[in-house]
Amino acid sequence: MDIKTLHGHIFTCSNCSKIHFEFNQFSMDFSNLDIVKDFKSYINQINAFKEEDKFRNNSYIKKIQIPFPRTSIKMVLSSIDLEELKILISTFVKDYEQELEEKKLLKKLSNIEKKNMN
Repeated sequence: MDIKTLHGHIFTCSNCSKIHFEFNQFSMDFSNLDIVKDFKSYINQINAFKEEDKFRNNSYIKKIQIPFPRTSIKMVLSSIDLEELKILISTFVKDYEQELEEKKLLKKLSNIEKKNMN
């Protein structure tokens, strides 16, 4: 699975099976789809206009902040960045789940064929 946008890229690595994610100059790895889905849920609940308004007076150029637990690291985004990020992650999750369903269906069909041949 490999999804790209103008500033982002998320893909499943054929060597390590991790899900690698990069957006602008930020990169991280996810060990499984459930973690990507948690990230998707988190970013989908962010209201860009509220966040930009809340941090309107701070010194950051990009006002939307996504902190990472137990670190001092945070991803800073504009409302346009956030929309692109939401599209990137949502598309990946949808396509990944669809691919999993197709693999399950093919496996079932293969088992049916094996039974019919015997």
